[in-house]
Amino acid sequence: MNRLNLILYVFIIFLISFSQETPNNQSTYSQEGMINGNNPGNTVFNGFENNKSNVNYPGSDAPSSAFTHRSNVIWSDNSTIASDEKTGYHSYIPYPYVSEDDVLWVKRVRKFIDIRITQNHPLYFPISVAYSDYNGWDGTSMERGAGGQKIFNEVLSGTDARKNLYQILRDAATTINPATGQPMVPTYNMSMTRKLTKEEVIPNWDENYPNAFGFSQSIEADDEDADEIIVNYWYEANHILGYFIEEEIFFDKRRSKLDFRYVSITPVVQHPAEGIRRDLPTFYFPQVRELLANHKVFPMDGNLAQRMSFDEFFHRKYFASNIVKETNVYDRQLKDYLPGRSLDQLLEGKRIKEQIRRYESDMWNY
Repeated sequence: MNRLNLILYVFIIFLISFSQETPNNQSTYSQEGMINGNNPGNTVFNGFENNKSNVNYPGSDAPSSAFTHRSNVIWSDNSTIASDEKTGYHSYIPYPYVSEDDVLWVKRVRKFIDIRITQNHPLYFPISVAYSDYNGWDGTSMERGAGGQKIFNEVLSGTDARKNLYQILRDAATTINPATGQPMVPTYNMSMTRKLTKEEVIPNWDENYPNAFGFSQSIEADDEDADEIIVNYWYEANHILGYFIEEEIFFDKRRSKLDFRYVSITPVVQHPAEGIRRDLPTFYFPQVRELLANHKVFPMDGNLAQRMSFDEFFHRKYFASNIVKETNVYDRQLKDYLPGRSLDQLLEGKRIKEQIRRYESDMWNY
């Protein structure tokens, strides 16, 4: 009798497992498409059924076709990698909660990120994209249609689907939100004491007023009797020297940890004609984190499977920088009391960094 029950029990398990072997929702592509002999790429795509992103299924809860899904990807390309990594719905890395009462010590420092350093090249490239222009004028030929190059700053496609950091920030600051009539991302002066107006940030080329992200340059006319010609330009990515980034360092007694928060980031450009440095408008870092979380950085080791967002790049401190200012009673930078002494300024920044590290060590030894 026991042997008969055992055989019956095994037979029931076999039936259950056989009935669950090929359900319609277990395969990435539905069985209907395979039975009809269609290409799997044109069948119903169920790989994102549990995804909350409405980019995959615009206006519907039903799974879309593979072709429709890839066409709705923001960074659509010709590769087979079509995932939520490209849908623009990534969130920034959440910070742990910190109570103001638990903060024992705070110091704010300003660092300079020099994009000429190899470690910082992911923030600088790609500079721009050149396209063949068969209808325009290349500036050298006497007639149009000779074929030239037009430079565009845009999100690339394919495996290089990315923007440089400056283009991300400038596009957000100079694009009007139709719902509010204001820029997509507000900008401030470097001390974060005043919010810049729309007229100060967005260039008004018609009235010859380039504003914060543009500049004017006079060009001599060919005719001696004619006046000088005023030409307006954008500050482009190739004008960038680096970025000032404000960082607030504090000790949290509840977690017994020295932690940090980024406060602001400011692009620094060099005027192409005059050669002078200029600080562009400052971005409040918490307001651009979601923007940075949806743009990817090219990995230095070239492994595209390990791509990270700009937000993660800053969060992990993968950039190289040096301290140029710390909070002090005089409100001065290192160059103010070490003028013209670049090496001493660098060593002073190292000293401040070591002083902060030693403070954390002293808290643990207390």
